Amino acid sequence: MKGDRDTGRFRRDDAAFERDVEGGERPTPGLLGLRSLASSSGRGWWSKTVLWAVFAVVLIECAFIVRLDILNSPSSSYSSSLDSHPENPNKISGQEELTIKTNKTIRIDKLPTGTDDVCSAEWLEKVDKVTYSRDFKKKPVLVVSGNEVENWDKCSVPCVFKAHGEGQADAEFGYGDSPSALLVLRSMESSAYFPENDIVWARSNGVGVVMTTSLSSDVPEGYFSWAEYKITDAPKPKTKPTLGAAFISNCGAHNDRLTIMRMLPNEGVRIDSYGSCEQNVLGGRALNKLETLREYKFSLAFENSNVEDYVTEKFFQSLVAGSVPIVTGPPNIYDFAPASNSLVYIKDVSEVKAAASRIKYLAENETAYNETLQWKFNGPSDSFLALVDMAAEHSSCRLCIFVATKSRLKEEAAAPKRPCKCTSKSGSTLYHLYVRERGRFEMESVFIEGSKLSLAHLKQVVVDKFTALKHGPIWKTERPGVIRGNSDLRIYKIYPVGLTQREALYTWDFGGDKGLKAMVQKQPCLQLEVVFV
Repeated sequence: MKGDRDTGRFRRDDAAFERDVEGGERPTPGLLGLRSLASSSGRGWWSKTVLWAVFAVVLIECAFIVRLDILNSPSSSYSSSLDSHPENPNKISGQEELTIKTNKTIRIDKLPTGTDDVCSAEWLEKVDKVTYSRDFKKKPVLVVSGNEVENWDKCSVPCVFKAHGEGQADAEFGYGDSPSALLVLRSMESSAYFPENDIVWARSNGVGVVMTTSLSSDVPEGYFSWAEYKITDAPKPKTKPTLGAAFISNCGAHNDRLTIMRMLPNEGVRIDSYGSCEQNVLGGRALNKLETLREYKFSLAFENSNVEDYVTEKFFQSLVAGSVPIVTGPPNIYDFAPASNSLVYIKDVSEVKAAASRIKYLAENETAYNETLQWKFNGPSDSFLALVDMAAEHSSCRLCIFVATKSRLKEEAAAPKRPCKCTSKSGSTLYHLYVRERGRFEMESVFIEGSKLSLAHLKQVVVDKFTALKHGPIWKTERPGVIRGNSDLRIYKIYPVGLTQREALYTWDFGGDKGLKAMVQKQPCLQLEVVFV
């Protein structure tokens, strides 16, 4: 800004000089003195010399301004202006300092002949840096919640949950204390029973952050976690003669689960029902549900509605018990399966007969049945690991990461344009990308050459970066020891920041190397998130 003011002053002086020579009304004081001197001594040598010197200065400044216009023309463009960065380096890898007072943006296409090549990761790291107005270590994310008061100091971004009326919040659970705060909806109930939990409904009613069981939520709030369920526990011998067990006490479900449960015995699949619905075994309330399920080959994981991603403890307790779950409810239940053959799915009453045949076949063939539990010994699929690993970071922490990320993205969008790439004298282009692990907040820089811009190379660059940092995956201390693996990092998914977990884990696709290259070129300083397994 100082350069802008100085330049304006210089130009006003030039105009004043021209008006004075032409007989203007208000010549500048300095030039008035020159005119008096000239008139007192005729057209003497001293007057001519001074006037010629002034004219020479004017000509030099005009030539300098023309030179700036040439530098600023479209043909002399660089990926971003040097003066667009908060910290403009005086010397960059041998390049001489260039200090120009002007109100125009200077863009440089080629380095001056004979200087060092400044296109490097170090240079991009410096000029692409954004200085944020908020330090979350000094001013943590503040969430106003009536029933959760806690300092989440172990989150990857500092985060504080306070009671109603305790400060200007970044997000709040419906209290209206802070008009600028994001309104949060948090629920683990099915949208079939609570329509307000539907994401479209929530958005249309002003909700800024949706936290439900749906993986399409901003911050999914699932029933699963390594801490809550010892999923890798070895199965016990099955001692019950009856094939399956059921614990169902809500008899007003929004689907056909009770009808299906009544139909199974008619197809030769006997069920011991311990719940209030269709009860045929007494004492269910006094039993340890998990230990009871361990004795059965099958268990009924029948949800109360057919809603995508609504998968509750019924399913995960069956997995822990080593009792093959018979599922009705969520249409995408296989997204939650530890192995493709680890469950029996009944979509509706039309599939009961076929499902019963499958159940009886498994019950009568020990080898086939044991194969459904083989994942207990070989480990669950990568897709299952990636899903449950999401809960390694508590949902309250993930809420704060979501809020803080929105804040930073807003600042980055308003910041001066950054280069995010550079081209060397040899013609090779270096791209600057940012990557973080899912569940973490801070970004790490990675650099990739344009000639090597492919998905395979990007993944290798990311692995190399995090390996060099001696990065431990967020799930390392959460998973059971038998499935933690070694210290090698394996990428399951890599995707742009801002996607939902449904998109990230199941639908996202760069579109091959060509699609990746197009995205990197279109979105400078592309920010990515990675899921390690």
